[in-house]
Amino acid sequence: MTAKRKLLLVCIAAAVVLAGGAFAWKSKGSGNAAAVVTSTKPGERPIELIAAELHTIKPRGLVDVVRFTGTTQPVDQTIVKARVPGRLAEVLVREGDRVTKGQLLARFETNELQSRVNERQSALDAARADARWTARDLGDKETLAKRSIVSQSALDAARSSAENKASMVSVSEAQLEIAQRNLSDAEVKAPFDGVVGERIANQGESLPIDGKILALLDTSHVEVAAQMPAADVVRLKVDQPVTVTLEGFGDREFQGRITRISPTAQPGSRSIPVYVEITDRHDALRGGLFAMGSVVVAEKGHALAVPTSAIRKDDQGDYVLAVENGVLVKKPVGAVRTWSRGELVEVKGLESGMTIVSAPLPGLKAGQAVKVLEAR
Repeated sequence: MTAKRKLLLVCIAAAVVLAGGAFAWKSKGSGNAAAVVTSTKPGERPIELIAAELHTIKPRGLVDVVRFTGTTQPVDQTIVKARVPGRLAEVLVREGDRVTKGQLLARFETNELQSRVNERQSALDAARADARWTARDLGDKETLAKRSIVSQSALDAARSSAENKASMVSVSEAQLEIAQRNLSDAEVKAPFDGVVGERIANQGESLPIDGKILALLDTSHVEVAAQMPAADVVRLKVDQPVTVTLEGFGDREFQGRITRISPTAQPGSRSIPVYVEITDRHDALRGGLFAMGSVVVAEKGHALAVPTSAIRKDDQGDYVLAVENGVLVKKPVGAVRTWSRGELVEVKGLESGMTIVSAPLPGLKAGQAVKVLEAR
């Protein structure tokens, strides 16, 4: 074998070794790459939740409130009417005038009424004169009867006449009293402090007995007439305190109390009238104002409650999903009662400080990983 041929064989051998080393290096590199891909494969992606979808349980005061709307109306209101028939001589007030109890509101013509008083007075005077004469005659007859000068029948007749004339005096006195009262009733006076709501009759009009003259309202003392559903009314009772806001008074709150609850529902609507007296007096109160009120019907302090939307159900009963160490955990709960018109549920079986899912998100289940996003 020549030197030239030996050199060629050495070169071929070297090439084979280099090729094998390269193949081995590539094989090793490929194996490392596969190992890297396997080790960096991500697991299940966490479900992202925001703070608005969570609720942290802590003791709180619970309040159940019944709300209503209605219209104000004066507690004391009346139609001032004529007590005597006659012609109105004058009406002294108009709509919006504020009056006090006993103030003169209107006056009837009194000529005829005064004449009747004079007539009854004269009749009474005549009856008293007759009664005095018959009484004196009876006294004389009794004296003569003792002397047997007057018969018993004459004495009886004198006694009967005296009694009759005495009764006529009583009748005349009653008739005079009626005539005087009618004359007094010709002056129409305010039965209470209030405001004239309407002037119905005017000067010169002739009115019968009970003819309408004025509408008088006590606007400083009003009540709210509300129509409420039966489901709310069964939770109310007389004398419960009420908070009311009125149209035109901004955010000012008036205190009141329930004074009456109708025993029957209204036909058609099936609503029940409830009357709330506003105990805060104010000169600017008016009838016909729109009112909104609230009544606290139940209270409880230091209770655990969750939003109704947080309660979930399965075959085993009610439960909530709590967030613990980034994982959803199923927590069975027992519902005690609902509050705030069904928005909150008082529960037992949970601990204060626990964070639960309050949003009605479908598809969530225990064991899922979650991530709470911070608000920006």
